[in-house]
Amino acid sequence: MHLRMKSIISFCVLFVFYASTAYANNLDELVVKARKAYDKEDVAALKQYADQLHAANHLLAPYAEYWLMRRDIEHVDNAEIASFIQQYSDYAFADRLRGEYLKKLGLQKDWPAFSYQYAQYQLEDAAVNCYAEEAYHSHPNAGSLSGAKHLWLTAKARPKDCGRLFDLMQAEGVIDEEAVMQRFRMALGKNRVTLARSIVKRSQYYRAHYQSLLKRAASKPQRIIDKQQASFKSRIGREINLYALVTMAKKDTWKALNAFKKVQNKFNVDERGYFYSMLGLVAAKRHEPEATIWFQKADIESMNDEQVSWFARATLRQRDWVGLLRIIENMPAAVADEARWRYWKARSLIARQRGDEAQGILLNLAPERHYYGWLAQDEIRNYKPKPLLHYKPKKQEINKVGTIAAVKRAEALLNLELRWEGKKEWAKAIEGFDDKRILAAAHFANQKQWYDIAVNTADRTREWHDFSLRYLTPYKKLMQQAARRHAVDLTWVYGITRQESRFMHYAKSHAGAAGLMQLMPTTARWAAKRAGVSNYKRSMIYELDTNINIGTYYLSYAENSMNGNKIMATAGYNAGPSRAKRWRANEPLEGAIYAETIPFNETRVYVQRVMANAHMYAKQLRGSSRQTLKQRMGTIPAKS
Repeated sequence: MHLRMKSIISFCVLFVFYASTAYANNLDELVVKARKAYDKEDVAALKQYADQLHAANHLLAPYAEYWLMRRDIEHVDNAEIASFIQQYSDYAFADRLRGEYLKKLGLQKDWPAFSYQYAQYQLEDAAVNCYAEEAYHSHPNAGSLSGAKHLWLTAKARPKDCGRLFDLMQAEGVIDEEAVMQRFRMALGKNRVTLARSIVKRSQYYRAHYQSLLKRAASKPQRIIDKQQASFKSRIGREINLYALVTMAKKDTWKALNAFKKVQNKFNVDERGYFYSMLGLVAAKRHEPEATIWFQKADIESMNDEQVSWFARATLRQRDWVGLLRIIENMPAAVADEARWRYWKARSLIARQRGDEAQGILLNLAPERHYYGWLAQDEIRNYKPKPLLHYKPKKQEINKVGTIAAVKRAEALLNLELRWEGKKEWAKAIEGFDDKRILAAAHFANQKQWYDIAVNTADRTREWHDFSLRYLTPYKKLMQQAARRHAVDLTWVYGITRQESRFMHYAKSHAGAAGLMQLMPTTARWAAKRAGVSNYKRSMIYELDTNINIGTYYLSYAENSMNGNKIMATAGYNAGPSRAKRWRANEPLEGAIYAETIPFNETRVYVQRVMANAHMYAKQLRGSSRQTLKQRMGTIPAKS
């Protein structure tokens, strides 16, 4: 009887446990369903899920309510929205909802309520900024709207919420004909024809046929020039002709130049200078040696940040240190102060035998923990960095992180694969942490195997550091086996993987690359066959051992196809091997110069970070680096 009673009690306990677990899982599934309903704009279903989660007092019930409120904000009472934001002000979504609420208040011109909420707003949103300028202008004696001109002068599209502000600015004369033409040129300079077509409508000289001319300038630019379809007598017509010439240049710079010379007298000095700065930009990105000549025909002070940066890159690629120094010294201060141009200025000074001036720049740059900082260290003779302050948090410090409400929410969201929301909660949780608490949080994330969060969190420290967290080495056995099997440098494999996925095996890019080493499906299938993976299926790309095996094989293949050059192989891994080969020069080129002059912003940064990662992994895995970063960058062979 006694044994039977114990069995009954044990059964009841197990039944209650499994029933409770099943109930909790069902509620968690409701959260996922609520998010899907939000994505599908299914307000009715979303309300049903939100009510159920609220009734069950689920930890993430406020998220379902937030999704419902955001999706249906036009129909929710303003007082209810304000109360909800106040109640959940410590949630990561609070400020995002406040931003949507501010847009609603701005549309309603409820400036007192807008100003109250705006004072607490921490995010950046162009629509909110436009309404904020309106709110300010609504005050008596507010003065001119000239302070809002930066919202207009951009090549980016602005939300429709800004239309009313721009109408006010135009009526006031802040957006005058020159401002319209400035932005018109900026939009066309970025090939944003749809935006340009909208902007030009604000010109006092606007005519309906400009719309078709802009379309033709984009699709048949040579005809626009040869037939002189756009009149040179108007400013708009000349800008359309300039756009057509630049569009031609993207296919053939010399053809565009010859076409320009036939009509150059029809342009004024500023317009001729703009053409040459754009021609130089196009040529520089194609590594055409004439780029610097064309840039020199334009006024450097009239160039935008992209043009002046590529003027410098084209000059650097020619190893013209005198010219490079002159360009950097004439750059806008904000551009010249970038780490890259401080480094290359120092290199220019060294080449000009002005080592003392260079040392001052390098010594300031060397302590910065990034690619250019480490390159700067390599240029300083007998450089001895100041000892870094290392910190290992205690167990109770790490455990304390898990008690934070926002961290609990982050964990719940991450467990449901709601990673975007989970990361936002994590960021909210560590907001304002000092270095030691940041490292405790990074350790907590690492213990949870949130490797991307651990790395990104550890990267935030400024004085106290733990580089074993910044440069994590998970899956070491699998990585080592694959690196040995395919004869690839393990530090490079880790450098690539850190940059590609931050060690999250389920990562997927917008382009479709997947898994730990971010392989495209066709590349993965091709590499799997050659790496000896039998019965490969597309779903296997997310399996750790498979992804590491075929990814490392592909690295080995890329390195061999580039005759052992890791810089080119890294560029090829990101942008394709044919491009990596095309970016070589006609003579051997310093690896750091090759990387600096990669025309794709994403690939340039990618190569620099991967090589910096590999440099740091050499220290992490071997205790010290056998070569400097500059040595690791090496030399790129000339085109064959």
